[in-house]
Amino acid sequence: MQTQSPRFTAFLASIGALTSLSIDMSLPAVPAIEHEFGVATGRGGLSVSLFLAGYALTPLAGGPLADRFGRRPVLLVSLILFAASALACAASPGYTMLLVCRLLQGCASGVATTLPLAIVRDLLHGNKARQRISEVTTINNMMPIVAPILGSSLMTLGSWRIVFGAQAVFATAIVAALLFGFRESLPLARRQLLHPSQVVKNYARLLANRTFVGYSLMYALTFACMFSFVSSSPLILMQRMHVTRPAYTWIFAIIATGTILGSFASGVLSRRQCPLRGMLTFGLMLMVTASFCAAALQLAGVHEPVAALIPAFLTLFGFGLTGPAITLNALEPLPDLAGSGSGAQRSILMIFGSGTSGFLAAYCSRNLRHAEVATTLTMATTGLASLILFVWLTGWSRARRAKPAGS
Repeated sequence: MQTQSPRFTAFLASIGALTSLSIDMSLPAVPAIEHEFGVATGRGGLSVSLFLAGYALTPLAGGPLADRFGRRPVLLVSLILFAASALACAASPGYTMLLVCRLLQGCASGVATTLPLAIVRDLLHGNKARQRISEVTTINNMMPIVAPILGSSLMTLGSWRIVFGAQAVFATAIVAALLFGFRESLPLARRQLLHPSQVVKNYARLLANRTFVGYSLMYALTFACMFSFVSSSPLILMQRMHVTRPAYTWIFAIIATGTILGSFASGVLSRRQCPLRGMLTFGLMLMVTASFCAAALQLAGVHEPVAALIPAFLTLFGFGLTGPAITLNALEPLPDLAGSGSGAQRSILMIFGSGTSGFLAAYCSRNLRHAEVATTLTMATTGLASLILFVWLTGWSRARRAKPAGS
């Protein structure tokens, strides 16, 4: 398939969609799983937690494997493992078996979903790369809206097991597209050794590179800013603001549309060769301003859904606008380590996202009355930190370019 074709974009987006399908599509099935296996209410959430645990661990291994053997074989193995573990979930005779299979499914997803960024970095550069990542991100950002609806619809056809069967079918379709339409993107000359010492050296190179570390941390901070609201939204909107469940679904869909529109705008601006620094500055400033406005409204006692909806929408728009460019900028100075870099980025992202949401969950469980304030202040803090980091990085880059040769 050609790199400029819609098929190529759809192929990469389908790989990235595995995570949302695995998590969001499975959420409607959790009560039915608890009922069938006789586990206590709330314990069904372990099926999501175990998936996330596997997802967070494997990118660090998947990246070096893809740098050594190529993107195609590593992607093939991870997709087959994903499909097999999804089928095993559908056939699980007990809850423990289901949790083990979900862990394996998360491990497979963690490897597969790191590779689209590496593939784009192999084949495209500059504005074309940012445009392609923006298009892929736009499609992927629709999945948290579509996946729960799809999961609920499938369960009307049968038990919760059909949801995992559908995930296996989806992964199998990607395997077919990979085998018959995708050629290896990593040349032999750029393959890396897989010896443990070489893997350590590669990660040491990544961590020693100021641009990679800076932009990866900036992306993780913007993700934490966005995810702070997403993870706390059921508590804030339904329990604190007394929004009904159907109304919450629509409000969340509207807010999530902000990320889709932001990613779409990023692709359009990249096609028009908009200056990268201006686009990032605008997006980060928008996130910071919206987050501080949200915090100010909550501190002032304006506990109405609209006071959360508009700032959250603008925050997610800013995240969608800046995300594709930030991820590619992080990998720009080390193209030979695109696989390892993508894996490291994914792990850093998960650490910041899960850490932030875990902190808010622990705090809000003890201080429910201050949940809105804690969430919006966390958004403002992480958003401001990302903007400060960006200003420092761009100032350092200008100073380095202005430094006389040989000095």
